[in-house]
Amino acid sequence: MERARSTVRSRRGQNEVVTTVILITVVLILAAIFIIISMINFGKASASTSLSLAESFMTDVADDIEASMYNPGTVLVYPIPGTQYGMFNFVNNYCSITINGATYTSGALIYGTPPNYASLPSGYIQVIRGSSSNGAYNVIKESTIIQNAAAPLISIVQYGTSTMNGMTYGTYIALFPRVLVVDESSNVYVYIPIFNVIQSGLRNTLVVNITGISVYTMYGTSISPLTVSISDTCGPLSKSLTINNVMSLRLVIINITMTFR
Repeated sequence: MERARSTVRSRRGQNEVVTTVILITVVLILAAIFIIISMINFGKASASTSLSLAESFMTDVADDIEASMYNPGTVLVYPIPGTQYGMFNFVNNYCSITINGATYTSGALIYGTPPNYASLPSGYIQVIRGSSSNGAYNVIKESTIIQNAAAPLISIVQYGTSTMNGMTYGTYIALFPRVLVVDESSNVYVYIPIFNVIQSGLRNTLVVNITGISVYTMYGTSISPLTVSISDTCGPLSKSLTINNVMSLRLVIINITMTFR
């Protein structure tokens, strides 16, 4: 009888140990899941902060370029802000501008984050710095060609998921130039800033150099006026414009070199 009671107590003790082990295991698994979720949420929050920091940095750069781009020889130097969950990069030939058959290409400065930290749908667009062609701001519409001299000439736009240069971004912000067209009584002026980007493995400093301005002029006559056809494609954005009965066309090319050090 006593032996039977001892056996029952032993089994009860074993069951309690097994139950305790199971509870501890469940608690550890739940704790691990909580830690993983917390790390993911922390990473996403940090990525959002990094995007805001990059946006502010690129806005400062765009403001300075516009203020300096008609002064060749100007050099602008910026320390790259530390962002843990994204990276600044250059994209060659981000913009393709065609004027009466002549083609010009421009690079862009971008900041992108990996899809696992910050991701927006493909086709997403948010205009940070820019406008429609007439200069009116619209948060979801951007024109690569503007006809209002008061509108920003350097654009900043955030896009959704995309792959560029073999890299996939969950979202990225692009800083790129636009084309300004001014039509004054059949005399047309076209201003084209061109970013000549030089790739580098370094990411400590951004250097922007206003290297020079080139001006080209074409003339029509009252009998044979010019027709000016302009198109500009930058990333997913595209715009075209045709102006008839033009007496003179003045094309102003503003060369801007960008590199990392």
